[in-house]
Amino acid sequence: MKNALFLVDDRWHSGASIEPLVDKVFDNEEWNVIFSNDPEKLYNSDLDLIVTFKDPLEDNTIPTPMWTYEKWTECCLKMVESGTGFLAFHAGTLNLPEDHKIVKNLTHAVFITHPEQCELKVDIIKSHPVTEGVDSFTLPVIDEHYHMKIVDEDKVTILANTVSKYGTQPGLWVSEYGKGRICCFTPGHTTESLTSDGFVKIMKNAVKWCERD
Repeated sequence: MKNALFLVDDRWHSGASIEPLVDKVFDNEEWNVIFSNDPEKLYNSDLDLIVTFKDPLEDNTIPTPMWTYEKWTECCLKMVESGTGFLAFHAGTLNLPEDHKIVKNLTHAVFITHPEQCELKVDIIKSHPVTEGVDSFTLPVIDEHYHMKIVDEDKVTILANTVSKYGTQPGLWVSEYGKGRICCFTPGHTTESLTSDGFVKIMKNAVKWCERD
């Protein structure tokens, strides 16, 4: 049985809206999924995969401190370097500064802004195990079009762009850190988008690629 920590819940993205995705992606005969809002579940866990949909700033209006503090970050980096896969989807790509170790070593991108929700297309631009069997698609409902800055272009492979009336942005990319593989995907604000065929296929492919199955 393989183990995955699936982090959710922040001010703008409830765990309840994300939970329907779990059964569509993970076979419960193969995976033990720890679906939690507690980042400290990372400790003392034998993990094959870390998935985060959780905004590092739990509340942007108070604000609360980042939960990706030094101890958590160092533990995460050590796991990934040793071969644990890492997926940062939607809010999991938000609100870390450019000099944060997770940005420098894993995600290689920072969030800039997003306009009002709009029709959003995922435009596949590169063949890769993560995009296998996936054609370009438009999300079924309006979504948040994240504007991102890739900070280490030589360390990532961009697999898809997100496209809307507000322009084109990098939307799906992969990288590696030590023995670990990383995948980042920026759309997915609603349950309808998260459980759409294209999104589910990308995430299933990403899980398989990142955990080196």
